[in-house]
Amino acid sequence: MSQQSLFTAGKTIYWPAEFADLVSMLKGQDSLGKPSHSALYSFNTGPIVLAAIIGLIHDRERNVGPQRLEINVDIFERQKLVNSSLASFILLIPLIGTNDLELLRPEREDELLGKFQRYAAGGLEYLRSAMSRSSDSTGFAVIRAEIEKAMMATPRIIQAARRLAEEEEEDIRI
Repeated sequence: MSQQSLFTAGKTIYWPAEFADLVSMLKGQDSLGKPSHSALYSFNTGPIVLAAIIGLIHDRERNVGPQRLEINVDIFERQKLVNSSLASFILLIPLIGTNDLELLRPEREDELLGKFQRYAAGGLEYLRSAMSRSSDSTGFAVIRAEIEKAMMATPRIIQAARRLAEEEEEDIRI
């Protein structure tokens, strides 16, 4: 059975282009996109989800701005963390941040996506700021600390994603 999409076809997640170097660093690349060190992620989706979790944890949001990069939501839907698609995080992070289940209404999809984007942008901004204050020139100490905080929050998020996936399966069977 094919999996039902969580979002309208063609929807896009935007993130600030000013943080492209930070996303590349998390993917093990230098500023030219060439491999330079061990990668934490293979694709842009991982750093963006991590950034959104960091934004949520630190209650940090900001607008993406006009200079932006994009990732089609379908890509998040195809990539998994454990058994949940990364697109589940696009749903859950804004829900956890707002406690507003009405964000799940189809007519509020753009608002939900916007909230995720603002958390991701805020998380990237937070990471950049924390790395600039760190005595660790590589930034890995900051990244490690933030990943540990995110991992502490992730079980709750994954558990919520599993419940959401189970509810979707029940809806499909009905």
